[in-house]
Amino acid sequence: MRSIRILLTSAFMIAGPALADGLFTMGGKSYTEKDLTPAQQQQMFEISMQSYEQTRAAVDNMIFDIHVTEEAKKQNKPRDEIEKKLLDVKEPSDKAVKTWFEANKTRIPPNYQFDQIKGEIVKIVKQEEMKKKRDDLIEKIKKDKKFTLSLPKPESPIVTVNADGFPSKGKDGAKVTLLEFADFQCPHCKVASESIKKVTEKFKDKVKFVYLDFPINPSGISKLVAEGSHCAEEQGKYWEYHYKAFDGQATLDKDSPAKLAKELKLDESKFKTCFDGTKGKTMVEKGRQEGERVGVSGTPYLLINGRRYMGAHTVEALTKEIETSLK
Repeated sequence: MRSIRILLTSAFMIAGPALADGLFTMGGKSYTEKDLTPAQQQQMFEISMQSYEQTRAAVDNMIFDIHVTEEAKKQNKPRDEIEKKLLDVKEPSDKAVKTWFEANKTRIPPNYQFDQIKGEIVKIVKQEEMKKKRDDLIEKIKKDKKFTLSLPKPESPIVTVNADGFPSKGKDGAKVTLLEFADFQCPHCKVASESIKKVTEKFKDKVKFVYLDFPINPSGISKLVAEGSHCAEEQGKYWEYHYKAFDGQATLDKDSPAKLAKELKLDESKFKTCFDGTKGKTMVEKGRQEGERVGVSGTPYLLINGRRYMGAHTVEALTKEIETSLK
């Protein structure tokens, strides 16, 4: 119990109102969070969120532990036996294992074939199912016992991003603006791209989506692909190029911009002139600088109405967050 209290106290010290009152004094002057740059404010928020999530995880562990102890006492059985029964899952089917492999191909080295790592994937899928069963049980306990967490969730500072000239979908003046900094070679960005596409189609004019390039892959390939996207935009095919690049993420190489242009039946001569010029390079560099200014620390980096979104990149999670913003 003592460790939980310490976590709650330390998290509150980071996430609580003390930051608004003052961070430090130096040379006779008091500095508050408002004196920080946008990037520094985001860094402080990420620290607060990390502490908040760690505390939530510790509390969830405690809830599960209390439940197992109570059930062991009620059933007069060993704790280990109760826990094993609560988290028991069936061996994953071949279909489930194959689905996991296909969904995570970009994260697996190309020299590893399915049959070689099938055994390891079975373990991973089983662990994921056990975690889900545990999480679902904890949520049920919280609901049944009217659980409340006495720890305020940190609120992201509002960031103003200069997104003029960057590709966007949706209506100007929409109630919700979803802005993303991403990298074409980032596996999580591919997942986010697929979810955002569905979400923007669902909400249509209620949500405006803006995309800024922030290529961080050391290969330099994602930077070249990003530069090519702005040349595709010149010919009215930005989003077609954008989604095609993410769909073919596993095979992207330095020649991909030209290949994508050909597949989309763009005027290849015009595309090459643009690609060899400065437009794409200027836009990608502008996105990188803007990302660094506001504190982008990794990709995908999402902002909803100027506030950092740190939830899951699933359709369900994004839909819930957008619906909350619309209300």
